[in-house]
Amino acid sequence: MIKKILLIALSVSFMYGCSSGVKRAQYDQAGTSAAVEVEKVSNVSVSLTAEAKEKVAENLKFDQHKLLSHVKRALDSRAMLLSQPDGVMPSLELQVKDFRVRSNLSAVMLGFMAGSDSITGDVVLKNPNGQELDRFEVSVSYALGGIGGGQDDARMGWLYEKFAEETLKELRGQSVQ
Repeated sequence: MIKKILLIALSVSFMYGCSSGVKRAQYDQAGTSAAVEVEKVSNVSVSLTAEAKEKVAENLKFDQHKLLSHVKRALDSRAMLLSQPDGVMPSLELQVKDFRVRSNLSAVMLGFMAGSDSITGDVVLKNPNGQELDRFEVSVSYALGGIGGGQDDARMGWLYEKFAEETLKELRGQSVQ
């Protein structure tokens, strides 16, 4: 009986463990919902909404600069980031809206039962004049734990990497809608 309970708990933890996705508004201001496929961007920046700024004091393990670094590396690996802003190509802004980071103890000892670590943010593509060309929401979460998956660097690294992957897929028009 105990083996069955452990097997069920393990199965549920893997199903609930990690997730990511992209969400678009049904229609934009022009009445369309078509994504803009991007070849290159001139610059990438990150900002926090007012709600996210309030959470920084409680979640010191979240590092917006590491998130920015992961997204820049992902773009650079596909030759999508210009080395110098040129004033012609669009820029990309990551607007972090929400995040949650579990304590190391909670993640290791309780795993998915302590909830999940998560990052949610809007990715906004703007032309050189600052006009919004495209916007979509990226949401990633990580709920696994234990000795290997519960360490802060492992959890946060996975979240930053997955956020970058989802952003890159959507910009390249490769996401499944």
